[in-house]
Amino acid sequence: MTKEDDVKAEAENKEVENTLQNKLAENMMNVFELVVSDRSSHFAKHPDEIPDKKSVPSIINSYSLTNAAISGGAGLVPGPWGMVAVIPEIAAVIRNQLAMIYDVGMAYGKSKVLTKELLAGVLITALGASAGSLLIMQGSKVLVKRVALRAFQKIIAMLAGKVLQQALKLAIGKWLPVVGAAALAVWSNYLTRQVGKKAIEIFEKEIVLSEEVIEEMPLETESVSARTVVISRASPPNISPDLLKVQTLINLMKIDGTIKVEEQEYVQTIIGNADLTESEKTDLMQAIDKSGKFVVDYSVFAISPDDAIGLLVDMVMLAKRDGAFHITEKMFVKQVGKLLGFSDDDIDETMATTG
Repeated sequence: MTKEDDVKAEAENKEVENTLQNKLAENMMNVFELVVSDRSSHFAKHPDEIPDKKSVPSIINSYSLTNAAISGGAGLVPGPWGMVAVIPEIAAVIRNQLAMIYDVGMAYGKSKVLTKELLAGVLITALGASAGSLLIMQGSKVLVKRVALRAFQKIIAMLAGKVLQQALKLAIGKWLPVVGAAALAVWSNYLTRQVGKKAIEIFEKEIVLSEEVIEEMPLETESVSARTVVISRASPPNISPDLLKVQTLINLMKIDGTIKVEEQEYVQTIIGNADLTESEKTDLMQAIDKSGKFVVDYSVFAISPDDAIGLLVDMVMLAKRDGAFHITEKMFVKQVGKLLGFSDDDIDETMATTG
């Protein structure tokens, strides 16, 4: 591939991302107010259905499984532009996540403070972005800012970009029948559970609504992980996460002593679409048929939580690709998952997702 081809590909990728972000933001524009209106109306008409804290785990589980089913049934077609067709499904997943946040808030007795800003703040934080524009943590209290329409539109655009950043990492490179949608299903399940956990964390605190309406506010773009990263953050080497991801998948593919056709097809497809040099791709293709394993430094993923999530999902998808999930594969996924900073519960829930 020539330098001119690289420039063209980069320009097309940027065009795809901008188009997808605008379409998703458009779909999300009225969702926050609609969820607040719909859920508050529902509980007003059916006060007997107001949940309590004991029901929170089942609430999160129900929404997570529903979102996995939505994403798993998405009509994903080959190529980045194929993501345009599944924007409605992604928007539906987000709407369900907001409804879940609302329901968890009701379970914690926060009915009077469940504003669109609070819902957005919880979602932003769970996605691994800074919610400083909306939520201010003050010890055991959370101050929720109120923002004008123009400022909220900017927040929605930022949210749409963050969601798509993760979704594209999972979908691109998996243009195999059903696989891309299945990967999105695993991701939707994982992310919805993270949103639920973040909602619990925030609703356990005292929520205070600001009376001042902010017309304009700078968006904080600093990325923070929504999970606890336990790997060292000491200057990771300048290595592509894509390269480390494929090396990990090749190691996983060999772990049970047998490389199935479906597994090889999966890894080869990811290699072909990865952001790697032709030399790197050739070396990785050749490594599939060779003995030995790669030594992978997972510290690179400490500063790239989106890539870490993508790798966890990829490992689960590859391990299940041949229709079985061997015990040695499960052990490998758990081992790497922990090195990536995921909790045992996160890893177990992700492995249990039907993809």
